[in-house]
Amino acid sequence: MTTQAADLPAEHRVAKILGVVRLFKGGLGSAVAVHEALHTGLPRRALFRAIPDGMPVLSVLPVFGISVRTFMRLKSEPDKLLDAEQSGRVWQFAELFAKAEDVLGSHQRAVDWMMTPAMALENRRPIDLLTTPVGAQLVDDVIERMRYGVYQ
Repeated sequence: MTTQAADLPAEHRVAKILGVVRLFKGGLGSAVAVHEALHTGLPRRALFRAIPDGMPVLSVLPVFGISVRTFMRLKSEPDKLLDAEQSGRVWQFAELFAKAEDVLGSHQRAVDWMMTPAMALENRRPIDLLTTPVGAQLVDDVIERMRYGVYQ
C-alpha cells in the first residue's frame, strides 16, 4: 500500500479502485454524489475491479448477491450498468476492503484477514458476513477496533 493511496479521501480511493472516478465530473466531495452514482448504477466492470487479486471469485460473488452464471453474463457486457443494489454492494465491499488494507498495511494481509475466521466475529470469516448490512457493519466495527488496537 502506498502512502499516497492511503492519503486519498475514502470516496476518491474507492472510486479509483473501481475505475469510476470519471463518473464524478462534479467531484467526489459528498456522500450525496456517491449515492447518486450508485443509484444510477456503476458500470459492470467496477464489479470485476472490486475483486481483490488473490481472493477467490467464488468467495466474493455472494457479497455482491450474484451467482456464477450471472457473473459470467455480466462479464460479457462490461460497459452496461449494474442495478442500484448491486452497485451499492460493490461500493461497500471496495470501501471495506480498502479500509482493511489501510489498517493491516498490505493488500495480501487484507485478503488473508477477509478469508480467515476471526475471533472477534465469533470465528466467522469476514467475507462471509458481508452478505448482509448487519454483517457488513460488524466487519466495519472490527476493522475500526483494529485501527485503534482493540481486538476483542
